[in-house]
Amino acid sequence: MSDLLRKKHEVWLKILFGSFALPRSKEAELLEEFAKIEFRHLKWLATGIVENGEDFDWDRNDVKLEFENVKDLYASISDDLLALELLYKDGALFDRLRSDEAYMLFKLKDAPDIKISAFDRHLTYKNLDKKSLDALVLFLLEESYKEYELILTYTYSQIHSNDAKISQVFEDLIYESFYHLKSFALLMAELGILSVPRVVMKEVYRFDDLKQFLLDGIEEEKAAKEQCRILSQAINDEELRRFFDFINNQEDYHIELMQKIIDRV
Repeated sequence: MSDLLRKKHEVWLKILFGSFALPRSKEAELLEEFAKIEFRHLKWLATGIVENGEDFDWDRNDVKLEFENVKDLYASISDDLLALELLYKDGALFDRLRSDEAYMLFKLKDAPDIKISAFDRHLTYKNLDKKSLDALVLFLLEESYKEYELILTYTYSQIHSNDAKISQVFEDLIYESFYHLKSFALLMAELGILSVPRVVMKEVYRFDDLKQFLLDGIEEEKAAKEQCRILSQAINDEELRRFFDFINNQEDYHIELMQKIIDRV
């Protein structure tokens, strides 16, 4: 099962970041919806492992995305989906996985001829000066990884939680991190520097003290707020300044959500 989980993880990331790479369109929306389904599959598989008295990890191989057009991206995703089917067993869950992915394969057959510029490293964004651009690139590379890390960490904790209220708070935090990841990834795509984040080490999401993890997390949220504030002041673009102020203000409620779990632990 661990091999299947890793392959699922990789396919989820390819579809998710593939959706970010495309120009905003019905094709991008379709891939994003497929990524949500694959993430649900991933959670179901991981939950099954835990229910069987075992544990899982988020280890995987690197996922490289260097596609120049949608046809190549769709073909690569389709190949991965077909390979996944060879790992499926019998049972209701695997029947569902097969059914979902059969539909995905059907929809991916007709790929539009659309070029992809999300990986070409053109490093331009509107009329940003070099100082603003450098600050933006550094922030995006760091924070996109952090949001991915948080999605995996919150999901791991949620799957291991027996408290329904705590699980719901984790669900809220996962949703928020997905939104931030998407927002940062779309900016990276516009800059031509989109990439899948590096692998998250086990030591990050496997911890003995949930309360201490969350207390540390609150400090990290405060640091992220400061980074947003600094970036907002450093960038000579009104739309981006407003965006990072918006992200900064969202972090306040993330802290409140984490405090809710701390109060319940």
